[in-house]
Amino acid sequence: MDDFIVWIIIIAFYAPLHFLLPIMVLFITGQESDSVRRRLMRNSLIDSAISMVLAFVVVIALTRFGHILPAMVILLLSMGFPFIRIWTHRREIRRPVSEDRETAVGN
Repeated sequence: MDDFIVWIIIIAFYAPLHFLLPIMVLFITGQESDSVRRRLMRNSLIDSAISMVLAFVVVIALTRFGHILPAMVILLLSMGFPFIRIWTHRREIRRPVSEDRETAVGN
């Protein structure tokens, strides 16, 4: 099979997972307002696109040198990149609540 066709098949299976997992997590677990959730989804899609392009550049370069296993590990690890902004935003939301409790208990 031609290498180009193999890469198209890989991208066709990888892209939905890479783009939809963060959106599903935001949609299902999010307790933010609609406008904040929309902004997070937009940012998540941008993060997904950037990480997918960078991952495929590295993966294609690695496979050209015959390093298939590290290339697949990079593809798997790059799926976590869009979640970084989500997790930091969720920590920022929870932090003021816990700090408010500590100051209320201290007074």
